[in-house]
Amino acid sequence: MKPKAIQRGIESPHARDMGPVPLLRKVSKLRDADPGDGSRRIVDSPEVLARRRRMILIWSSVLTLTTLTVVGGFMMFWLRTHGNVKYVATGDFTDAEVRIASKFVSPSEDEAVGLVKRAMAIRDPAQVESSIHLGESTPAEVIEFMQDSEARDGKVDHHIWLSSMDVEGLQMEGVLVTYTGKEPPTQRLAFLTPDSQGVWKLDFDSFAMTSRPSWKDLLDGRVDRAQVRVFLAKDEYFNGIYDNDTHWACFGMVSLESNALLPEGQQLLRGYCKADSAQAKAMARIFTKETRVHRVTLELLRVKGADPRQFQITRVLGEDWVLTPKPFDERFD
Repeated sequence: MKPKAIQRGIESPHARDMGPVPLLRKVSKLRDADPGDGSRRIVDSPEVLARRRRMILIWSSVLTLTTLTVVGGFMMFWLRTHGNVKYVATGDFTDAEVRIASKFVSPSEDEAVGLVKRAMAIRDPAQVESSIHLGESTPAEVIEFMQDSEARDGKVDHHIWLSSMDVEGLQMEGVLVTYTGKEPPTQRLAFLTPDSQGVWKLDFDSFAMTSRPSWKDLLDGRVDRAQVRVFLAKDEYFNGIYDNDTHWACFGMVSLESNALLPEGQQLLRGYCKADSAQAKAMARIFTKETRVHRVTLELLRVKGADPRQFQITRVLGEDWVLTPKPFDERFD
């Protein structure tokens, strides 16, 4: 068994700030030995710190290349042309924030990869709940998604364990799944979390980046409200009903599904929070990190009179794509 220490702030290599487009925030710090008494302590061994810095540098480089490949030139153009957005792919938590004690024993690196492989191979609906956290999805939806994997994403090429992480008290293990056969190549981030009994399972909704209702229904105007998983960065585009920058905070949004549905060059969507709202405060908390592109789960509302690619952010449900029982913005009510 590998040590069970957990990193705070799940952000796999980069993706809270943007990571592979199917996933990732920045890579959390690697764990060190568990003190064994359930307490927390600061790990300040020079060897440990040097190893952590090396691993962060390695994963930052790997995921920077991944992001550029998967998200494409359009996102980089956006980042480069917005002076207020800085693209950084490194962890931004201090050593003092590393949590050493875990409630449940983490799987080893090989075990984590094995759990993801097993979950992805399931084709019997009766076996789904033993290996997968369903969230709002059904066993039938999971089976359909897994069966369509090769046609949609390509063939699985390899799996890489990333790190143990902790977001809002939720333990996670991150495994990067890389596919081949599609251009640009596809990658997905598989998050494993334990159930109440300590059984580690794949979080399906974050892996599939589900939106409810679908992005197609939202963009086509068939629905006015949807829960979505997006890459998010600060922006400064104010016009139409959102023309007052003292009343609104603006964010640029990108998703894999919405990109596929919109014309090339028009994939960037905008989300707006009312100034001083719980949502704006939640966003401010997320953007206190050094990185400037994040994975966030939002509730969007299409408001009459807005541009088709402008939406009001009515809820910040999660500071990542894996949701905790309490919506993130409730902390700021």
